[in-house]
Amino acid sequence: MKKSGRKKKQTRENTRTRVWEDTRAVIKVADPYSQSREVLTISGDVADLGGTGMFLVTGDPVPVPAEAEISIEFDSARPSLRRVHARGQTVRTSTDGVGIRFTEIDLNRLQQCILARMNR
Repeated sequence: MKKSGRKKKQTRENTRTRVWEDTRAVIKVADPYSQSREVLTISGDVADLGGTGMFLVTGDPVPVPAEAEISIEFDSARPSLRRVHARGQTVRTSTDGVGIRFTEIDLNRLQQCILARMNR
């Protein structure tokens, strides 16, 4: 099959960047699937990250839309020094994971964590 050569239209306003392979995140969302459990705790690898959102690679089902508490860890050897907390909204799901739009994040702290990781 011949490709048309046309580029796929980019719908995202802000760019996201691939991060280090060992960048992990944990999200907590309300559990719509269970009567006995109030919160789902889901962990995975961060595939890409920007000032407005991220994509979390996980095999776990994630409700969309849902409010999420997020903890991103840039270095498992020194997690308290290279961790940023945020709040967000799950906006899309795929077979690979979930896209999250940040509703609250300390961009200065995010920058500090990224620089600390780069200088490690």
